[in-house]
Amino acid sequence: MRTLVLIALLCAPCLAGCSTESSGAPASDSVDLEPPPDGAGLQYRMVSTVEPGQEIERCKLFVAPPEGLTIRGDEVRFSPGSHHVVLYKTDYKEIPAETREGVRVDAAEIHDCNSGATAAWDITGVVAGSQSFGGESFLGDLPAGVALKVEPGTVLVMNTHYLNATSAPLVADARVNLYTMPPEEVKQEAGMMFHYNPFIRVPAGGESSARMRCRIDEDISLVRVQSHMHRRGVGFAAHRVRADGAMEEIYSNEAWEEVPAKVFASPLEVMAGEALDFRCDYRNPEPHDVAQGLTTRDEMCMLIGPYFPRSPALDNCSDAEGRPAETWIGAGAATCAETLACLAEAASDAAFFGCVVESCPGAAAEVSEAVRCELTAGRGACEEACADGDGCAACLAEACAADVAACEAARCEG
Repeated sequence: MRTLVLIALLCAPCLAGCSTESSGAPASDSVDLEPPPDGAGLQYRMVSTVEPGQEIERCKLFVAPPEGLTIRGDEVRFSPGSHHVVLYKTDYKEIPAETREGVRVDAAEIHDCNSGATAAWDITGVVAGSQSFGGESFLGDLPAGVALKVEPGTVLVMNTHYLNATSAPLVADARVNLYTMPPEEVKQEAGMMFHYNPFIRVPAGGESSARMRCRIDEDISLVRVQSHMHRRGVGFAAHRVRADGAMEEIYSNEAWEEVPAKVFASPLEVMAGEALDFRCDYRNPEPHDVAQGLTTRDEMCMLIGPYFPRSPALDNCSDAEGRPAETWIGAGAATCAETLACLAEAASDAAFFGCVVESCPGAAAEVSEAVRCELTAGRGACEEACADGDGCAACLAEACAADVAACEAARCEG
């Protein structure tokens, strides 16, 4: 059932599949990043060979030091052929013997994880990473007294995704430096915002947009932000939404690779009751529709950046129970009732995503609540019924009745 497939997608970081379509074949020593000095941090590294014409996603699991990590900044370098390197954190306290998919693997060594790191392992957040050969990392340098924390003995997942479009083997070398500070010097804990919008569909030979908003429930300070799209992305804009609805642009760019980060001269204050709103614009020259997904054949739309003080729910824009709390804002003219009918008839994931894309902006709140209820199995009320399939539809009809009624009454104006 699509409902349960998308629950995991919406509740986990998803920068788990993307790569550039051009690459050279550098030697591993082309990546110049020495480990931090003793006592100042550590380096995580992956080196593997990608065969000619091969697109592959790989992972390696590490165990954080027994004293944990208080990270004041990161630095990332990787050889060409990849669009990103990400270091994730998990709830594991020891390296598992098999993946979530039931595949036995020596995960302490480099292994294929071609369905994506979030499919293979229980990912809970992001520690560091980059999508730029030039070193524009996710975390960067945090303000004095601010650190991102990794609990003692936490298992970390390092993930790379390479496409070798050449006729020669490619040596893929990826390195992540974590620079630490003494725990007693930490005054505020940082979080890593990793907001992902899965509702993307771009028609063959056409254009489209994907837009999402996340409400801020506690005052935060943004240190830096950057976007993430694939190769059909032609524009990105992020706004702070004031409590009165006024939109203030805080970041924009047109790049899908070598993505620039916006570093705020002073951390940008976003107050409780405000929101962060971001939009990806796409142009698809291909003769087929493109929807969200984890490979170069698909698209993504993300807003990434460190902030403080940390609010665990804000990292992935979830509620207190870990369920999605986003508002998905369509770019079409369909009413909420028409959108529900579209969703019910959708015969593929791409069609399902497209129903939300084609909904009208004025009914975004009602569309989002109705979709959220289905995607979270009636906000948890129907998890058992939907797990075995029996009675799922009936349970959802009852659990989501109020959301459906509000949706059917919603209009596109306003």
